[in-house]
Amino acid sequence: MTIAGMVWRNLFRRRTRTLLTVLGISVGVAAVVALIGFAQGLEKVWQEAYKARGTDLVVTKVTSRSPLPVPFEQRALQEFLDCPSIEASAALLSDMMGVEDSSAVLVFGWEKPSFLWDHLRFLEGRAPESGASREAAIGRIAASSLGKKIGDIIQIEFEEFTVSGIFESPALVENGAIVLPLEQMQAATGREGKVNFLNLRLKDPPTGVAEVKARLEKLHQGFSALDSAEVASRNSGIEIVRAMSWATSLLALFVGMFGVTNTMLMSVFERVKEIGILLAIGWRRARVMGMILLESLLLSLIGGVFGLLIGICIARALETADLLRGRLKADIGPGLFLVAMSLSVALGLLAGVYPAWRASRLQPGDALRSE
Repeated sequence: MTIAGMVWRNLFRRRTRTLLTVLGISVGVAAVVALIGFAQGLEKVWQEAYKARGTDLVVTKVTSRSPLPVPFEQRALQEFLDCPSIEASAALLSDMMGVEDSSAVLVFGWEKPSFLWDHLRFLEGRAPESGASREAAIGRIAASSLGKKIGDIIQIEFEEFTVSGIFESPALVENGAIVLPLEQMQAATGREGKVNFLNLRLKDPPTGVAEVKARLEKLHQGFSALDSAEVASRNSGIEIVRAMSWATSLLALFVGMFGVTNTMLMSVFERVKEIGILLAIGWRRARVMGMILLESLLLSLIGGVFGLLIGICIARALETADLLRGRLKADIGPGLFLVAMSLSVALGLLAGVYPAWRASRLQPGDALRSE
């Protein structure tokens, strides 16, 4: 019998134990796929939002590590906006706010008129008017979850607005949001004259970025101009989600690793006489170690494959849940598969080191006398 055949036979001597061990590895890999996939998806939806708006650079406070940076005076950057490389600018104020029965809805205040509104496609109604009218545009997902239609009154914190339009955006995150004209958002939050982001569209994005960043650094300390990828990756909220996802996933994988170690040790103890015979007929100790490590690796590979499938199913199921539907999608691709399987294999091999060493140190005479 080949060594591969022996490995396969040994794994299925105790089928229930093998199945439970595979399940332990599968849970860890599924956690990596689902949790890290959603963390990457959160970062991606924000990158898509800036791309959909046609934003080349975003100016914000670099000292703020809040998920939504602390507002600053809009007029503070007026001199900076005279930079010849800037084609257009649009101020933005955003916050998570209580909307009727929902405790946390993303509400944007966009400067009007500005290019921020251009990418919205109104399914019903129109964009809200600036000035004295108290109107709000609402994303299609938010409209569905809040049960709102054109002309309805919507209460944002303690203020009431009339729904002027229901829109659809190429940016997933905006479909679950509410958009107000900037001055109405400022008044509703008591932040008159303040914004927390300044969106810039450049005349020549590839060459103008360095000039804009240099001018901002010269005129205004404490501010930074970031591209869409930087804004998302440096957001503390996304960093926390990413860190927690990795911590939870690795913990689940380590639990699975100890399950593999336990299974392989029990397998070695049950096969002491068999291993003694293999050593007595001339097997090298390194070959015995290789056999045990191969068993551990095979367990991890099987668990990893099932874990990938389970993780994908969990992620797709969560995407359809009321809380996430239309707001967030897991970013699951070949890169994440490779990372998850690599971790599974690495931990599987690590789990097999000690059992393999114990098996290789058996003395043939003692092993053959064992019961």
